[in-house]
Amino acid sequence: MIVWSGRGYLSVIVLLITLFICVSIFSTENADYSFIITAFVTGIFSWYFGGKWNTKNELIVIDKKSEQQLKIKNNHTLFWIPMQYCGIIFSTLGIIILFQNSVLFGVITTFILLAFIVIPFIIQKPKSEIKTKTTYSEENKINNSSEIISELKKENSIKKELEPSDHSKFMPK
Repeated sequence: MIVWSGRGYLSVIVLLITLFICVSIFSTENADYSFIITAFVTGIFSWYFGGKWNTKNELIVIDKKSEQQLKIKNNHTLFWIPMQYCGIIFSTLGIIILFQNSVLFGVITTFILLAFIVIPFIIQKPKSEIKTKTTYSEENKINNSSEIISELKKENSIKKELEPSDHSKFMPK
């Protein structure tokens, strides 16, 4: 039984499709390489898309009755493990199989995969820049909300002026 939530099932589908393609391409003598390629492709897919899908689109909702803030966010898991961490597991299995075949290729591949993980953290902007941008965006939200309120007031006054009036009050009784 496969347990998933959200788009976690896509990791299994990518695994099966890639395995089917690689087994049909490679001969039986090189069958280990089909499993290695399958593990790496599935690992990279799960790492990239899991990180993208699980970290975006957080929504904070305020409950009207209890006035508590609820955080609703995406949850894409496979066997209760978030997709991006399944990518690490698949890649680790690929490295283990690769080390069984060739130690040199295993070491090279390990360094390449570690570079994929470490380089994005190095490239990220410092936290101070991120904080200034969030405060700037919050100020924009406040300004935008006051502008929206003033526009709504103008629209309401215009609607009141354009409402049809009772003309019978001008007629003689």
